[in-house]
Amino acid sequence: MATNFLWAGAGTYLSGPTTILSTQLNTLANSSANTLSTAGSAIQNTNGYLYADVEFVAGSTYTPTAGGFIELWLLRSIDGGSNYEDGSSSIAPARPADIVIPVRGGTTITPRSGAPGLLLPPGFYEPIARNQTGASLPSSGNIIRWSLYTLQY
Repeated sequence: MATNFLWAGAGTYLSGPTTILSTQLNTLANSSANTLSTAGSAIQNTNGYLYADVEFVAGSTYTPTAGGFIELWLLRSIDGGSNYEDGSSSIAPARPADIVIPVRGGTTITPRSGAPGLLLPPGFYEPIARNQTGASLPSSGNIIRWSLYTLQY
């Protein structure tokens, strides 16, 4: 007999929302190259969640351009959190972002934007972001947060 796979949690997230980047985003310049946030704190996926829905919330008003976005990488560690793949405030990781969060353009707005279905790796990782919204982020209060979920059968 076939097994139905369902979202665990009966229509609710299993964990979150949890902030993964905050002060690292303050006044983060728009970048077409290698200006990124500093890496956030190490995260270990101890519960084996498979997915995250990710949200960017601006700390106050600013003026993002049409077609803008925030790129988010999870810098991986395969040795238990001792060493992480390349990525810093001046070095973009050598691979595409793990997820891109589209940000609505507008004049003097406070965007709140989300992106679903970030695949979570096993083990340890550190988040790092690049601002591609066309303007520097506000000076305080910006966050990237997520809520976690998985499948059940």
